Amino acid sequence: MKDHTSKFLKAIAYLYLAFPVTYLGYAIVVFNLSAERSGKIFLSFSYWALALTGIAVGYGFKEMTRWSWSVFLLNSLFVAYTNALFAIRYSESTSPFLSFVVSIGLLIALILRLGKEIRVPYFLPRIRWWEMNPRYKLVVPVKVERTGSGFEAEILDISYGGCFIKTRTDMDQNERILSRFLIFGETLEIGGTVVWRSQSSVTHPKGVGVKFDLLDKTQKRIMKAATQHLKRISAVQNSRNKISVEEFNERMAKLKAHHLGITKSANAAEEKAS
Repeated sequence: MKDHTSKFLKAIAYLYLAFPVTYLGYAIVVFNLSAERSGKIFLSFSYWALALTGIAVGYGFKEMTRWSWSVFLLNSLFVAYTNALFAIRYSESTSPFLSFVVSIGLLIALILRLGKEIRVPYFLPRIRWWEMNPRYKLVVPVKVERTGSGFEAEILDISYGGCFIKTRTDMDQNERILSRFLIFGETLEIGGTVVWRSQSSVTHPKGVGVKFDLLDKTQKRIMKAATQHLKRISAVQNSRNKISVEEFNERMAKLKAHHLGITKSANAAEEKAS
């Protein structure tokens, strides 16, 4: 399992790997299937054809293969069709139609939940994954450390969950890195994983999209404050045509020179407590 995937995704991957058992157990509960009918379903050829696609989904999610999202959607269509058959032919529920509606609702919820986490960052790299969180443009020098080497580059976009690093250095998909950079007076050292790469073009420079690791308490405070401050800068930039040039430049200079002071406040609190 890729070490940067969430616990939820890992759990779903293993549930799909055990699809022949987990799906039948789910169907028994939702559609109130009898033991006799459940046994016939489990031994049928059509059920195992469905189960094989489910196992493929589990393997794809576990290894984060690019084809697994498509197979997951195909499997979901098969599951929806199978749920309809269960409701019509096998269900012993007092309200099979309601059971079917519930099953479809759960399936849609799963698709939406997984889509937010994996569809963009892993399977549609042309869509910039960091757009899931508000991202803001800025230019910040960054020192990148990788296994056995390091280099200097620039951050061009940043969000609470990651950043885009402009670099001419070739990097591998899923490569682990450590980034060090200064933002509004705060020094951050954050581990991350390369989840997207771009080649130099007219519309986009060569570089990599990096997904940050889970942030500690202080990092969360800094990133939250930094993105909020970048939001204020963006608002001023969007109002550029509504204010004078002098006022715009004055506001921008003040905002860019702002220091968050989070680390300083934390150190002062520690000293006071000691």
